[in-house]
Amino acid sequence: MKKNYHTHHELCRHAKGTAEDYVKKAIDANLSVLGFSDHAPSAVITHDDRMRFEELETYLEDVETMKRRYEDKIKIHTGLEIEYLDTNHEYYRDLSRKVEYFILGQHYIRPEDDKSSLRGTVGLKKGEDIINYAKSVESAIKTGMFSLIAHPDIYLASYPRFDTFAEEAAHIIIDAAIRYDVPLEFNANGVRRGVKISEAGTHYRYPRKEFWDIAVKKGAVAVLSADAHHPEQLDDKAIEDSEALIKAWGVVTTETLKF
Repeated sequence: MKKNYHTHHELCRHAKGTAEDYVKKAIDANLSVLGFSDHAPSAVITHDDRMRFEELETYLEDVETMKRRYEDKIKIHTGLEIEYLDTNHEYYRDLSRKVEYFILGQHYIRPEDDKSSLRGTVGLKKGEDIINYAKSVESAIKTGMFSLIAHPDIYLASYPRFDTFAEEAAHIIIDAAIRYDVPLEFNANGVRRGVKISEAGTHYRYPRKEFWDIAVKKGAVAVLSADAHHPEQLDDKAIEDSEALIKAWGVVTTETLKF
C-alpha cells in the first residue's frame, strides 16, 4: 500500500495522534499519498465519537499546515468520512466546499420501525435492517458526492449468517458502486479487530469473503485502506494481512480516487 485515503485524527475522540504524527509515520512507511478523512461533525449523530462543528477549522488548518510543511516528501489530501443521513443538503454542500473528498462511512441507519432514532450498523442482526443499510448506501452513491465507500460489508459485523438478506444487501451495494464507478473499500481495520465465530464459521467481522466473492464476480474495484486510528496503523500487520487476503480472494484494486 503506497496510498492511504482513510486516516483519522485525535479530534474524533476515538483515535490517537495529530496530523503530523500520521504524516511522519506515512513518510517512514514510504507512502506517496496520505488522505485525512476524519469523522465529520454532525447535528444528527449526537454520540461523542467525532469532532464538533467548532473544531472543524482546527482540523482543516492542521492538515493544511502539514501539506505545506511536507510538500516535498508526500502528497496530502483533505477529506471527511461522513454518513448519508442528514436531510439538510446544505450540510453536505457546505462541507464539500471545505475539503477535497468525502468517504461514505455509513455507521448508522434509520430503522424502519423508528425513523426518529439511529441504529449502529456494526450491531445489525435483522435481515430488514441490513437491507435498509444497503439501500441507504445505494442512495448515498447515487448522489455522486462520495469518492469511496468505507467498509461496505460492515453490515455483517454482527449479522449471524450469510443468508439471502446478506446476499441481497451485497448485490445492492456492489451494483450501485459499479454503476456509478465508485470503489469499495477493503478495510484493514476490520482485520485488526480479529476473527469471530458465527453460523457462517470463523471469519473476520469484515472484510467478509462472501461479500468480496460477489464483488469479484461482478467486477467491482476496491481500494485498500488502513482506516488508521493510530499512526502505527499506517504500516502494521493488518495491512500485510489485508494485502494477502486481496491476493487470495482475487480482488481487483486501484490506488487512485476520483475527486
